[in-house]
Amino acid sequence: MKDNRLGRINVRSVIQHFLAAFIVLILLFSMLGTNILINGVGGDISYSLHEADKSRPYEESYLFNNILGNNISNVLRLVAQRSQLEMNGQYDGDKIIDVTAYVNRGSVLLGGYITAHYRLSDLLKWAQNGFETERKDMTAEECEEFLAEETTYTHLKNNIVSGGMNSYLSSQLDQNSITSTKPRDYEFQDGQYDILKCRYQTADGKNIEEIVSNWDEYNTLRQSVESASVALLSSYNEYVNNISYYSYQNTNLRYYVSRTINDKTDIYTNVRIEDGENILDKFKKYGKYIYYCPNELSYDTNTLIKENIVRSMIKNYSYAYPDQIKVYIGVDTNAYPCEDDFTQGKAGFTKYSPYRSQLYFFCAMCAFIYILLLIVSISQISVIPETTENRTATELITLRGLAIMAVPLGITYLASMTYKGSIDRLLENPVVLILVGIGVFIADIGLLDLIYNLTEKGKSGLLWKDSLIKKLVFGAKDVVVNTTNNASVIVRTWVPYAIFVVINILLVLIGIPGIVIAVIMDIMIGVFVYRQNLDRDKIIHVIENIKNGDVSAKVDVENLRSDNVALAEAVNSIGDGIKMAVDTSMKDEKMKADLITNVSHDIKTPLTSIINYVDLIKREKIDNDKVKEYIDVLDQKSQKLKQLTEDLVEVAKISSGNININLQRTDFVELVNQTIGEFYEKFEDSNLSPIFKHEAVSMCITADAHHLWRVIENLLNNVCKYALSGTRVYMDMKYVPGKDNRNNVEFSIKNISATELNVDVSELTERFIRGDVSRATEGSGLGLSIAKNLTVAQNGSFDIKLDGDLFKVVISFEAV
Repeated sequence: MKDNRLGRINVRSVIQHFLAAFIVLILLFSMLGTNILINGVGGDISYSLHEADKSRPYEESYLFNNILGNNISNVLRLVAQRSQLEMNGQYDGDKIIDVTAYVNRGSVLLGGYITAHYRLSDLLKWAQNGFETERKDMTAEECEEFLAEETTYTHLKNNIVSGGMNSYLSSQLDQNSITSTKPRDYEFQDGQYDILKCRYQTADGKNIEEIVSNWDEYNTLRQSVESASVALLSSYNEYVNNISYYSYQNTNLRYYVSRTINDKTDIYTNVRIEDGENILDKFKKYGKYIYYCPNELSYDTNTLIKENIVRSMIKNYSYAYPDQIKVYIGVDTNAYPCEDDFTQGKAGFTKYSPYRSQLYFFCAMCAFIYILLLIVSISQISVIPETTENRTATELITLRGLAIMAVPLGITYLASMTYKGSIDRLLENPVVLILVGIGVFIADIGLLDLIYNLTEKGKSGLLWKDSLIKKLVFGAKDVVVNTTNNASVIVRTWVPYAIFVVINILLVLIGIPGIVIAVIMDIMIGVFVYRQNLDRDKIIHVIENIKNGDVSAKVDVENLRSDNVALAEAVNSIGDGIKMAVDTSMKDEKMKADLITNVSHDIKTPLTSIINYVDLIKREKIDNDKVKEYIDVLDQKSQKLKQLTEDLVEVAKISSGNININLQRTDFVELVNQTIGEFYEKFEDSNLSPIFKHEAVSMCITADAHHLWRVIENLLNNVCKYALSGTRVYMDMKYVPGKDNRNNVEFSIKNISATELNVDVSELTERFIRGDVSRATEGSGLGLSIAKNLTVAQNGSFDIKLDGDLFKVVISFEAV
């Protein structure tokens, strides 16, 4: 088979083209047989023909009742418009309109309000001519002269109409409003103000600036005048069309609406009612009727329209309908004397396709034959030898098929240009249906050409090989790879970006085929960028692991591309370097700890002997005072050396992690009290007064009691050595907010230093650092370091604060 021929011009394909056109025409015919287009007062409306209506007369059908429902809604709207624009059943341009009440006709105005009363005709002409507003620079004095000295308020005597409160209905009652005034209480400022050019004056000959005394009231009233005028003009234009459409001579719909407002009754109708004539009986004689009176809770009809439907329609125009209304709607179905939407519906009612089910079955059979022929044709397609020259590109075959399929769109466009109207009316034209059939026939030629040729390439394994996209993608890939591997950052960033933008612009200028290619190309570039970023995410993940301490983490460089490989190898090298540094540091730290432990152990043995012999000498009777003094010195220094040795061993154990932490529930208050009791004599010797305040009698934490006692002991030892004699030592324990909405127990100890603290706070917890830099006292410089490390080892926090000579240590543990 040649891949460049146009479809398969044989009997089988011609049959398929005719079947496709036939299927579409059957579907259109069935669709037209279940819908009807009717021209009503608002234009064309599409109605569905229900299958259940086949066995019903027109007046009992859903179609008739749907048309009636739309007409009822239109009539109720017309009556609402008539109540706004008419007096005694006729349009009256001299009717007085309360603009504020009209604008707020859907709500209630309580108490006095600011408004203006205009003649209806003036408002309509004003809206037609437009509103002119001028922005003026005015001084405070000019503002005072421009606006009235007092504001005029309107009050409705009776703001309750029959059926509920509605200010708009109340404002329409004669002699139902009074006015009052209030002096100005407003300070003007120099500035720019919007001034309305009053083309028309109120019914009593005033401009709006003569009614209000400040700018806020002026702007509000100006907006009410403009809003009321525009809304009334819209209602008037609709009213002129609807009053004619629903006149007795032009419609089969008959309506009679009476409304009573405080004993005043208005009638709106398109029929003549004789005195004493029963209105309901008259409407029943028309054929189809509806009667609704909400005040009497009465609803009577022989149609399918429910009471709640009529009630909801009236509720949409509640500003025009109090509860005391009577609504009579009828349709003259005896003779249908007028040509209107009801007669159009009756004519269209007979269009219902009685054989629609059979047509759908026949359409399904045609579709089955079409698919069967398609399967047979595809199965008979042969394979193209790969050695065949001048093979057509896959994209060109696709574009050719799409171009042929686009022909019906042009035909449809030409048909719509020659016949102006809705799609339903367009399809009712036999010429249009013929054009649609021809268009589908041509479109199927393109569709089969596309299917057969792509299937042939697919069977031959040439679908991707003959693709222009493949050549473009692989060419772009080579360019991108070469650029990213060998160019500087600027070149490998901006040059590909500029080329990418230019190619996109050129493809978009080609048209739809170019846009399709551009989208495919953008997707391919997006995939490439996504894979690059995916590689970067892998590298970043390894960097995060290294940062969190996993220095053995490695990036797998096997599936990485371009410069990501070099970046990954660099990260791996950094991880190896950090690991080596950490290992070396740990070895050094272990060596130091072992050295301290071993040396301390070696010192401890002779030191024990020294202490024992000193103790034995002290027991001998020595009369020489000098020798006694030397022995006391030996005793003190040997004990200090022993303490220092023990501290060194403890520091070494903590640093190497060679300590056992047994965390359990511990009463922190009790532990501190016990430790203070043990230090009672030392506090007295140092002339210090300990003061311990705790928020609760018992404050428990999770800690190792032995090591926590060691922390408190070191802190109190530090106080006894360095605190100023004759001062107080304050210790506080309280609850403070911690993480995850949990409380911490915070213990603080404060004292005044005997010497000047000229050491940085961060250095005080380092080993062998003392606040007394002259080293005149007997400290080793290890106490605070041990206290901090033991606190942290028990999941606590340790902090030192200095304020002049005030020394403060704060430790904190999570409360149990």
